Amino acid sequence: MDTSRTTTQIVRRGFDRACADYTKKMKQYGFSRHRARFWIRSNDGWVDVIHFHRYGISYGAPLNNSVSIRVHFASHPNELPAPIYLNGPSSTKLRDSNGDAYHLIFDALSLDTYDRCLEDLVRVTLEHGFPWFASQRVRA
Repeated sequence: MDTSRTTTQIVRRGFDRACADYTKKMKQYGFSRHRARFWIRSNDGWVDVIHFHRYGISYGAPLNNSVSIRVHFASHPNELPAPIYLNGPSSTKLRDSNGDAYHLIFDALSLDTYDRCLEDLVRVTLEHGFPWFASQRVRA
């Protein structure tokens, strides 16, 4: 049995599920899904962008069922540039108000810590992405 293919499918399904559930949660803030891993909203002449990157995606088949996500933010005046460049912070070094890293990882097979991951994807966006988006308008 080709376990790497099975693992690839499991991880892809898990990542797709996280993206779909995140889309539902971000709709109330005016974001809509754009392409596979981008969310955008137009706001006061600016286009705010959220992008997900799955760690390990560029290194071949996943070694296990773990899905680890990095969140990037970008904001551009008037319209999206082509290609979209990510000019804002990423979740890698961001911490919550207690100084803790956000839990942006879950097991795609068992869905262990899935709810926590989804909650923290939204939290990092609200706690860091939204203030950063607002700061770009002030600087302009």
